[in-house]
Formats: sequence, C-alpha cells, structure tokens
Amino acid sequence: MKKLQVKDLMVTGAFAALYFVCVGLGTLLSLVFDRSGNMMYAPAGAALLAGPVYMLLIAKVGKPGSISLVGAVMTCFFFLSGYMTVAFLPSLTFGLLAEMVAKSGHYKQKWFNLLSYIVFSFGNLGPIILMWLMRDAYEASLLARGKSAEYVARVMLDFTPGNVFWLSTTIILTALVSGLFGQYMVKRYFNQSGFLS
Repeated sequence: MKKLQVKDLMVTGAFAALYFVCVGLGTLLSLVFDRSGNMMYAPAGAALLAGPVYMLLIAKVGKPGSISLVGAVMTCFFFLSGYMTVAFLPSLTFGLLAEMVAKSGHYKQKWFNLLSYIVFSFGNLGPIILMWLMRDAYEASLLARGKSAEYVARVMLDFTPGNVFWLSTTIILTALVSGLFGQYMVKRYFNQSGFLS
C-alpha cells in the first residue's frame, strides 16, 4: 500500500481542520441541546457532523497514516487547551485503532470504514474520561482557571454504568448515521464530480 506523499499530507491537514470545525460546532450543538454544560453530548454532536468529512478523507487519500494524523491533530488540540495527559490519550489511541480498522478493509470496504469512523468518534471523550479518572484534579484545575464551585458542580459528569452506556450509545448511533450519510454523499456527489481523482 502506498505511503503518504506531500500532497496527501496537505489534503489530510485540510480535512483535519474541517474535522476540528465539526468538533467545535458539534460541541456548540450539544450545549444547545443540553444546557447543563457538562459536555455529555459533545462527542455525539461531533460524531453527528463529521461523518461526511471523515468518509471524504478516506475516499480522497485512502492511505495508512491519514486517519492517525487527524487523531494526532486532535491530540495536539487537547494538549494545547491545557488538559492533563489523560485527556488527549483517547484521541491518539482511538485514532490509531480507527486507522487499523480502515486499513484492514484496504480503505475501500464500506462497513470497515463505517466501523472505523465509529471507533474514531470515541477519541473526543478525553475531557470526560479525565473527569472520571482524575475527578479531584479536574475539579481543582477548573477552580484554578477561575471557574466557580457552582459551575464545577454543574459540569461534572458522574462515572456510573448508566452514563457510560448512554454516552457510548449516543456516540455509536450518531456516528453510524453520520458515517452512512457521509458514504452516501461520497458515492452520490463526489465520485461523479471528479474530486476524488
């Protein structure tokens, strides 16, 4: 399988920027949907919007490293946003896993690519995993950044089986819908336009 060339890196970088925009818009969408501010639906919001971008990336580049590179960009974002180490590990980990899934289908198999996107969508769990695994440290970091105790109490999401199940379900369902829509868009519009050549 061919390696990434300079052109591929540039295209992947552009798609990483588009994915980043989708994550931001998805987070805003989740805040409109759930005004508690605890980011429960932020990963699902991102998954709902980014499917077409992800599927277009696979169709346009389709080489090992492209998906991992987008995951690495999100890792850098979480790191530069001031989150602790645990917060940016999911982006890196799920990016690599998603790459392996897509690669096993040679970036051409519909269901492998769809599963790859579902796996990749779990990469945005960083801040939530952080508040679950390092709750006290996360609360302290919010307070140190000038957040009020009332705000901290409102945004903290408890680590319960119900929350884990619901969070996972919303990510899987939104990624499934968005991924299928993305594949439809690629097949219906971009294959015929010559954009993928």
